[in-house]
Order: sequence, then structure tokens, then C-alpha cells
Amino acid sequence: MSSREQILARLRQNRPQGPSLPDIDAVPFITFDDKFDAFRTLVRNLGGDAVQLADGDSVLSVVQQRWPQHGRLVDLTQAGHEESASPHAWHDVDVAIVPGELAVAESAAVWVSHADNQWRSIYFLTQKLVLVVPRDAIVDTMRDAYRRIAIREHGFGGFISGSSRTADIEQSLVMGAHGAMAALVIFV
Repeated sequence: MSSREQILARLRQNRPQGPSLPDIDAVPFITFDDKFDAFRTLVRNLGGDAVQLADGDSVLSVVQQRWPQHGRLVDLTQAGHEESASPHAWHDVDVAIVPGELAVAESAAVWVSHADNQWRSIYFLTQKLVLVVPRDAIVDTMRDAYRRIAIREHGFGGFISGSSRTADIEQSLVMGAHGAMAALVIFV
């Protein structure tokens, strides 16, 4: 055994006992009677909106009702789209419709993820972001969300909430500083 290994072994033997961690499963957490209503209320406070797709409606019809005057629209929820994955291809996208995997009522955040890193730039380059989430994929808290999400190796994953805005100490509010200026979550 080398000197280094002897020193490390002694350190491991004489390591002080740390404090025990709290039992987080024993603590009651937030639950919402109506997860969608809680999500919608909070996302509206953040400058976005959330709707449930009505029977007979399509995601595209809801988007066109919301923003009848829009420029380039890209729908990445449709199979077989031929869009480029290059961030430079998104410079003029006005509306992007993208899949969301999971919504969190507590934070009005939507988990987006994909294994191949394609299209991740469009979440931040589009002017209006539409996240399409399955109706049964809404949970109460971030704690519940982390139990359900999978971070794919070499992939992209992130929580997106509301429209992008930031303010400085001079109280100057900037919309769309690091993402879309408007956000809409459609539960299907």
C-alpha cells in the first residue's frame, strides 16, 4: 500500500460522523385539488397561459385563434417534419409548437427533453412558445416531477415556465430577454 493510500485509509477511518439527514418522505407536501387550475393560475401570473384542448379542436387551431397574425410557424410535435436542427434555422421563427413531457402545478414549469439534442435552441429563439403536454402528465410539485423525469445521457432537458422576462434594479422590465416573449401550454 502506497503512502497516499495509507493516508486516505486513515482519513476514512477517522472521518467524523455527519448529522443524519431529515426524512423528507415524512414531511407533507403541497397537493392541489385541481392541478390544472393551479398550473394555469400561476402561469398566467408569469405572463403565459394554459388551456385544455377541447373536443374537436386541434393544437394548430388554438394557436391560430390566439395569434391570428403570426409569421413563420414551426410545429415539432408532428411526425416527419423536415426542420433543420441548426440554431441559425430558427432566426425568424415567430411561433414554435413543441412537445412537453410533464407539467408541474407548483411552479407552472414544463419539462422538455430529448436524447439527441436536436431543436433545443428553438425553445429560446422563438417569439412565441407553445408547449403541448399530455393532460394526465401534470404533477403537484417539483419533488413529484423529479420522480418521473429521466435525464437522457448526452441529451437535453430543462424546465420552462411562463414567458421570458427579467428586470433590473432600475425596475426596467424586459420581455423575451432569454426566451420566448409569450408562452402557451396546451394540455391534450
